[in-house]
Amino acid sequence: MTARRVLVVGGTGPSGPPIVNTFLREGHEVSIFHSGRHPVDFDGPVERILGNARDRDDIHAKLASREWDLAICMYGRLRTLADELAGRTGRLVGITGQPVYRGSQPPTPEGRIPLPIPEFAPRQYDAANYTGKVAAGEDQLFEQHGRGDFEVVILRYPGVYGPRTPMNHEWAVVKRILDRRPFMILPHDGVTYFQRGYAENLARLVYLAATRPEAAGEAFNAGDERVISCRAVAEVIIDELDAGMELIGVPAPFCRGVFPLAEKSNQLLDMSKARNLLGYREVVDPETATRATARHLRDNPPDEKDLYAAGTGRFDYEREERILERWRRAQALMDED
Repeated sequence: MTARRVLVVGGTGPSGPPIVNTFLREGHEVSIFHSGRHPVDFDGPVERILGNARDRDDIHAKLASREWDLAICMYGRLRTLADELAGRTGRLVGITGQPVYRGSQPPTPEGRIPLPIPEFAPRQYDAANYTGKVAAGEDQLFEQHGRGDFEVVILRYPGVYGPRTPMNHEWAVVKRILDRRPFMILPHDGVTYFQRGYAENLARLVYLAATRPEAAGEAFNAGDERVISCRAVAEVIIDELDAGMELIGVPAPFCRGVFPLAEKSNQLLDMSKARNLLGYREVVDPETATRATARHLRDNPPDEKDLYAAGTGRFDYEREERILERWRRAQALMDED
């Protein structure tokens, strides 16, 4: 393949480095537009354009005089970036997310969305937070594709795991192991299956979306090909770190904030379109990826300021002791009947 000029907006988050390194490995010339807050060493030379991808004026100031063959927009104001790059990139890959689907957000056990979720499932326009704007942003990009501003590809990310992940569900298990907790509460016994995407796997799909002609004008779900249960995630981590922590199932409404991954409703993204149209396959299977994530977190405990409580949950061990005590009392009362 002919070497191309590639712009990655972001590039230093969870899947950014493997995406950049994939393009470098294939011989492309890469620039990243990022804030500079998260320094990363790449596998080759990368032009670093410092700026604010959420500020319209700064986007214009930093990008207006440039052209690229490919643009990967991973964060920032997607619609503003698309307006700025119109006519100045051959293909734009816009990274959105699984919350774009209507009904994908309720916690266990309220979820009712049919599974697996295909790319043509109804999307969310009415949410008051940013998720209500994602579908409108996707629509704008497809309109620009139709006008010929650029070819567009939309990738809808799942929960991302691996190094540098602020929404780090796995840390909820690893930290308790490091703190030598004897048990961990599993909301609904961890039976939830929630779509995750290991950073290396997402990087592979981003590369295919950017370079395969068949991707033009399409939206794709992104994630691991297979999804393991939340209990399996915890069990794999416990096994990898050779811990003896007991997993105790408690109904989710009684233990909110302990292990958010297991509090979510079942959510499986239909990955058949990416497999069949682009030839996507996992680079790393979810069990191996979970083990690698556990080792990384053990050896590189994240800074608390870089974590989102919505992903990691709370580490209020006194509260967890009370929950367990009350749950066992309730079980004893039910056994008496």
